[in-house]
Amino acid sequence: MNSIKRNITGGVRKAATAALATALLLGATACGPSGAGSPAAGQGTAAAPSATATATSTPSATASTTAGQASAAAATTPAAPAQEKWQTYTSAVGKVSFDYPEGWTVATPAGAGAPPNVDVDVSDAAGMVVASLHYGPSGTGLGGACQNPVPYSVLDAVELALPYNAAAADTITPRFAFRALLEADRVTASYGITGSLAGKDGKSCMFYNVVSGPAESPVYSFADTVQVNTGGSEQNGNRKGAKTFPSLEAAKAYMQTPEYVNAKRMITSLKISAS
Repeated sequence: MNSIKRNITGGVRKAATAALATALLLGATACGPSGAGSPAAGQGTAAAPSATATATSTPSATASTTAGQASAAAATTPAAPAQEKWQTYTSAVGKVSFDYPEGWTVATPAGAGAPPNVDVDVSDAAGMVVASLHYGPSGTGLGGACQNPVPYSVLDAVELALPYNAAAADTITPRFAFRALLEADRVTASYGITGSLAGKDGKSCMFYNVVSGPAESPVYSFADTVQVNTGGSEQNGNRKGAKTFPSLEAAKAYMQTPEYVNAKRMITSLKISAS
């Protein structure tokens, strides 16, 4: 799996302000964060996220009432089947943990970085990677020129209590999101955690499923893919990556499937312990 690394600088975004509420859907840039990084492997102690770490913050209740989240809340996602058994992954020294369905597997991908990086792929019962997680210092750059932006939409969003660098540029409080690019002949959609703005003026040609984190992990991710572009392919080998749909209605219908419900429950269960 490709690794991500980048230190993001900029002005402080106040999550409780009306300006940030608007930024939830309409980001300051359609071209992504300035200097990001990509996943590699490692270890860590599953605990509640730190609310006092110097470079971290906790999501505000005000931000969760934004128009964007209110719209996303209308697309209710059903609960995972009650009879399904779940288990917990915890990285070697307990830094990172999350829950996942019985029958799914968690494995370190080939070429992953060395500890203290945490880098794992989560595959379903058929062996398809539904999401990859990275937390740690190592990574490579993201980016690219944005041309011919298309309408951008947030279909689902849940704010999460995860550490983040509130001083980084174009940053919002961390959240799980299912977002879509409405292309002329299809809809390209992707889910994962993000603290990165997208959708300037309601349009974009790419977005990133990454969070600007504390010093020990300047950028981290837990998503089906890290960077989503217009015209991108839906699947690469055993990685599903971003999804393509014939219409926005089809993308919304996908939110009712067991695959989406389980992936969302898994990703939103992510816990990162304090340093």
